[in-house]
This record gives sequence, C-alpha cells and structure tokens, in this order.
Amino acid sequence: MRVFNTVQLIGLWLLVPAVAFSQRRLVTDAEANASGASQLTFSSADCSRAASLAAADIANHLPFLILQSGFAPQSFAADTVFENSYGVFYREEGCTGSVKECVVLYNQQVFHYLTEKYGRQWLRTVRKDVVGLREWKKAQR
Repeated sequence: MRVFNTVQLIGLWLLVPAVAFSQRRLVTDAEANASGASQLTFSSADCSRAASLAAADIANHLPFLILQSGFAPQSFAADTVFENSYGVFYREEGCTGSVKECVVLYNQQVFHYLTEKYGRQWLRTVRKDVVGLREWKKAQR
C-alpha cells in the first residue's frame, strides 16, 4: 500500500475537478473568434445576419448559446455537462455584449436546432439566463 504525503493528496484533490468536469471538446480561440456568435456586433442594430450566422455555426458543429450575465459573469460545473450532452457551447459576453435583439435571433436559431435534434429534453438543464430563452419558451406554448 502506498502512502501519499500531504502535497500529493492536495495535488490529486486539485486535479479531480479538472478531470471530472473537463469538456470532451474545447473551443480554440481561433474557432471562437471565427464563429458567428463573435461576429454579432455590439454597436449595430442590424440583426439581419444573426440567424444565418447561427445556422453556419450549427453546420460547423460549433453553436453557442450567448449569455450576458453582467459585470461578474458566472460559470457552473453543470455548464460543461450541458455542453457535452448537447454539443453547444455557452458564450459569456459580460456586460458589454452585442445588441440584445441580435443575440435573441442568434439564440433562437440554436433553440430550434436543439429542439429538432433533442426534443424538449434540453430545456430541463439549459441555463435559465440564456438571452431570449424565456421569451422563446412563451412563444412555443
């Protein structure tokens, strides 16, 4: 039987969350910067391309759900579980994100994709603060 010293145990303890909650696929900076979600602008109210940008991201297997949590963005362990289960990545834009109407159109396209592919099951675990989710759910009733 091997005896671990305190430093080894602390090192193992710090490694467990990284292993247990790591994503199967990480988005590279280049992929994130080239995505349609990053092409939504925060200064323009022209949202005519938002749905097509989302469709292109879906076709490239790189769809995002955009969040605008404000000054102190939050991330949860369940985010990674959702991302791995449904192949969608959360994108936090903080308090200086794109025009809300554009983000809503982008996210709605991703909502439709998720519903077509997984039914309504994804709604049980998606973050409730995804921009436009509440309004989209009301419109689906």
